[in-house]
Amino acid sequence: MLSHSAIYTYIADQPPVSVSALAERYRRLESRYSPDGSQQWLNWVMRRSESHECIGYVQATVHATSTADFAFVLAPPFWGLGLAHEASIVALAFLFTEFGVSSVFATADRRNLRSSALLLRLGFQRVPPASYPHGTTEDSDDVFRLNRNA
Repeated sequence: MLSHSAIYTYIADQPPVSVSALAERYRRLESRYSPDGSQQWLNWVMRRSESHECIGYVQATVHATSTADFAFVLAPPFWGLGLAHEASIVALAFLFTEFGVSSVFATADRRNLRSSALLLRLGFQRVPPASYPHGTTEDSDDVFRLNRNA
């Protein structure tokens, strides 16, 4: 699923070079914390219920400031079916209720109309890039924020 080139059109990541490299990446993420302990890493795999086939993932980075970064990746054959929306709703509710997050941020390349539309459908609002609290963004990125009481 993660080797499909269309996934990487708008994100700075690359397809995994090997199964062992992907396994190592997941071993690091499995710790659920950044090396310095300042961030909590949450990762959920999306699977088809009937086949258990991996079709994508949703992830969040929870910061000590009660804010989080949010992202999703879905294999192209499953685009447009509402699956990323469904998984995102569950993950966002979990962030707000179980982690007490007050605001969730997401970034999307301005050309990635599908991701931007999904974020807006989930209730995110576009905000100025300067309001992004977790570092800098790419010049081509839009920044989105979803507040707990939105």
